Amino acid sequence: MAKKKELDIRATLLGLLAVGVGVLAWQMIGTLGLVPKALLATPAEVWAALIEILHEGYRGTTLFENIAATLGRCILGFLAAVALGVPLGLWMGISKMTEASLNFMVQFLRPLPPLSYLVLLILWFGIGDFSKIMLLFLTAFPTIATASMAGVRQVNRKRIDAARSLGANSRQIFHHVLLPGALPMIFTGLRIAIAAAFSSVVAAELMAASNGLGWMVFSASRNMRTDIILLGIILLGIFGMVLSRTLVAIDTHMIHWRGYD
Repeated sequence: MAKKKELDIRATLLGLLAVGVGVLAWQMIGTLGLVPKALLATPAEVWAALIEILHEGYRGTTLFENIAATLGRCILGFLAAVALGVPLGLWMGISKMTEASLNFMVQFLRPLPPLSYLVLLILWFGIGDFSKIMLLFLTAFPTIATASMAGVRQVNRKRIDAARSLGANSRQIFHHVLLPGALPMIFTGLRIAIAAAFSSVVAAELMAASNGLGWMVFSASRNMRTDIILLGIILLGIFGMVLSRTLVAIDTHMIHWRGYD
């Protein structure tokens, strides 16, 4: 345990060192004029932009409003996909008839680029938040449903037979054998789905929004404010990592037998 903790500390320090070197190199590029400032703001200018937006906001919105708008849309769409995708995927994994009825539609949606139907959603539901939440739901749902179905299918048949031989009924087999066995695959699907949803919310904000981090980046690009563009990109990366690591933490807590490198 102590050795693992020491390795984790070393890995964290190496990661911070790499980030520091990258920021220093970025600052040197700007200081030496290797890239025009109109195309690449320096870290100092990005920091100044952060302070400016924290104090004055950006085009009538505060930074926290933009962060909350992006995260709120992403989380609502993702949770709706979890609420429908996990039960439906488990049902498809258990029932051949359900799979035959629904799997074609799920697999049809899964490879579709989300932006291909964004315009249609805007026509149906307007440019408000609901169309964006629906887009994120449709982005995450097929991946979650497919992962849940695959999770059930990968459960060792011998475990089911053993539980049945001990007198377990169908409900007990589901709760104590199928669901725990499917959880690792389900959480893998959730991590893929949250990443796809987060990418889609940014793209949706680029097309039709009046707030959000994606909107802020797009708006700044029209004014050649590379400091604000880079600030938005950095914030998007940070919050994307936070969402992913949150799922990892829940996964590690719930599925204690599976670790991460």
